[in-house]
Amino acid sequence: MLPLLLVVLVMLLSLNHFASGLISPLSNLPRKTILAPSSRRLLSTTTSLFSQNDPTPTSSMSPSLPPVPPSATRVVLMRHGESEFNTANIFTGWCDVALTPRGVVEATEAGQVFLSNNIRFSCCYTSVLSRSISTAFRALESAGVGWVDMVKDWRLNERHYGALQGLSKERTGSRLGREKVMKWRRSFYARPPAMEPGHPHYDMIEEDYRYRGLKKAGGITKGESLEDCQQRVVEAWNDIISSSCQSDSEDDEQDYVLVVAHANTLRSLIMHLDEIDVESIEDVNIPTAVPFYYDVGPGGGVVSKKPEGEFRGKYIYDDLKKRTFLERRRAAQDPWLWALRDDDVEEEMLLKERQESLDAATIEEEAKRNTELFAGNNPNPKPKKI
Repeated sequence: MLPLLLVVLVMLLSLNHFASGLISPLSNLPRKTILAPSSRRLLSTTTSLFSQNDPTPTSSMSPSLPPVPPSATRVVLMRHGESEFNTANIFTGWCDVALTPRGVVEATEAGQVFLSNNIRFSCCYTSVLSRSISTAFRALESAGVGWVDMVKDWRLNERHYGALQGLSKERTGSRLGREKVMKWRRSFYARPPAMEPGHPHYDMIEEDYRYRGLKKAGGITKGESLEDCQQRVVEAWNDIISSSCQSDSEDDEQDYVLVVAHANTLRSLIMHLDEIDVESIEDVNIPTAVPFYYDVGPGGGVVSKKPEGEFRGKYIYDDLKKRTFLERRRAAQDPWLWALRDDDVEEEMLLKERQESLDAATIEEEAKRNTELFAGNNPNPKPKKI
């Protein structure tokens, strides 16, 4: 009987030792066995996107934000994240296209930069276009302030590109002349050809519920120069942003205001705030989802020691923090809704004097290239003529 008990005791001790080895803490294991190779690869591909489009020399950027001047409000301006049409090099304007997966990451990174700089927003302004709204929401959510009020104003919309909207910039330049197209794109005064009822986007915009008030007030624009765009943007700045810049906070910490808009919206606003001349504004480019700020006085003017005529904004960044964010699910809008083939817009609408028409073979070839362009971005492409 005693030998049997000894055998059972030895077996129990052995089993206990074996079990303790099985349940040893994961923290004792090498880290590389916990982090899957696919995860490391994804993290590495989403690191430091800011470094790829750093817009200014180091001298114009500051590693830490200075205090807000007395009686001033800090207004942070930011272009939306990369959109479907940015990557395809298509005239976007009021086309309501989605962010790309990279654009989602850019917006999230911007929010993390806000968080690391301890920026507290009291309100946020966007256009009524989805790429602006989505960027603002993701940035605020990432910064931990997703509850901040968001005011949407059509006057912050991208410049309306008229009959050019939905067309390839590259092929339109080849079709109509690069010099003419570049003038429409970059000049302050040049207005693109107007969008007429025969354009595939005409009814889509005219019947869009978000513009119902604008339609009743005097009609929706059919195409804008940068000068036209600047007029409504400055009105928005004066009527909405400037009037909201007065902080009623009772503590020492000052609230910031966030404005998420578009390339030409911000170009025209910078031109107004910094009094940049007409020739110089043609060379101003705004990178996607890289925030910069102005300190704005009670009257809406910029508080800065730099002279007028120079860019006086300050970019906000964080080169010490690792920006390694997983990509989120891309926005649900279908880019095919707005993408056009070149022949979808008649040349009479683009040019008052009709130039030589494209032959059928050329049209078919360009339509095929446009289809192939989007096939790589859409897992279930549905090419269609709108």
